[in-house]
Amino acid sequence: MGFGDWLKKRFGKQACGFCGKEVGMMSRDKIKGDVFLCHDCRHGCSSFIRVSRYTKDELLGHMEYMKRQGKLAELLSEQKGYRVPSAANQGVIFYDDAGMFRIYDTDKDRKYTMEMIRYDQVAKYEPYLLEEGGEDGKEKTFKEGGVKITLVGAQTDLSRMPKGLRAHPYIDQEITVRLSKDNMTYAENIIHHFDGIFGVNSDTKGLFSFGPTTQQKREGEALKAMGGMFKDAIKAAKTGEVSEDAKAKVQDAMNKVDDAATMGLSKYSRLADEAEAKI
Repeated sequence: MGFGDWLKKRFGKQACGFCGKEVGMMSRDKIKGDVFLCHDCRHGCSSFIRVSRYTKDELLGHMEYMKRQGKLAELLSEQKGYRVPSAANQGVIFYDDAGMFRIYDTDKDRKYTMEMIRYDQVAKYEPYLLEEGGEDGKEKTFKEGGVKITLVGAQTDLSRMPKGLRAHPYIDQEITVRLSKDNMTYAENIIHHFDGIFGVNSDTKGLFSFGPTTQQKREGEALKAMGGMFKDAIKAAKTGEVSEDAKAKVQDAMNKVDDAATMGLSKYSRLADEAEAKI
């Protein structure tokens, strides 16, 4: 390839490998296999992935996935979610009845397909705080605050993670959600809600609590349900028939065991499965 050809390929217009439109270097991204992706087609991908990591075929599959995500987000928008207040253009909407949440961005939402993230795909969440100043004896001042959410990636060793988690098919990097330029209250609200979902502190008692903890109640319900299931199993062995009621008890017992093993997360996994089955 001559220098002129190199310049043309590097700086001249190139055809998008997806729609065929010719675009300049400021309106495209390069992906694996020396294929170009125009920004219009890029908006059919998740705003949280690096498209340069994928081949054309992989991105085509991802775009189909995002179409389903858009339908799912539209479906859930009809439900009442918990939109955590924010003082910035980004924030989080929790849909507890569907076991999912959405990170909104008032700038990107006009361009990109909306997508949902399952609670059981979250590996870690934590607040972040940026400060400025502090030099020459000056007091540091608040610059920016929010939350960082890390999803379970395809390469994550799930044996080292809490039970009940599953890998996100595409997003595996840390997502930064900017919430405020003057305080951490909004971030604390999101952390508090995540703590409730993942059963943080559900195995501890409050200062004036004397009964069993939330986790102890889950474990007790699981043992009780298992006992009832075994009684029905013995009865079925004698009669040779398994009633619908007995089948329902088996499923209920399995659900309660899963809930106890995952500090309550499995309940949200079942709700997410039900929501995804509707699209």
